[in-house]
Amino acid sequence: MSQENIELIRAGFAAFERGDVSQMLNLMADELVVYRADPDGATFHGKEGYFEATAEWTEGFSDWSVVPEEFIDVGDFVVAHVRQRARLEASDISVESPFWFVFEVNGTKVTKLSFYARRSEALEAAGVRE
Repeated sequence: MSQENIELIRAGFAAFERGDVSQMLNLMADELVVYRADPDGATFHGKEGYFEATAEWTEGFSDWSVVPEEFIDVGDFVVAHVRQRARLEASDISVESPFWFVFEVNGTKVTKLSFYARRSEALEAAGVRE
């Protein structure tokens, strides 16, 4: 089932990039949990929680994008190494940084999405020790 999980996550990123919110939301469980490790360990619930977490994460930036660079199959988890790019609002200053997303998949739905600044933490969240 793990290759199917990677394809599910790829489809989610593709829908996000196209701006196809309904397809992206269709891949998420209604009881989705979103966890943001840094800077505050915040937890959000449901699809509305996903939007709240994303809005907080991107606040103060324009031209924000997130591009997946690698997918790691960990059974019911998919760890995605992504590159975030953005421009500070009202500025020409661009920023770029790597992040790690951990998707927990149950059947055909993402039930948990977690954001990490460090690979080791993301892998540990998926049950892998380096």
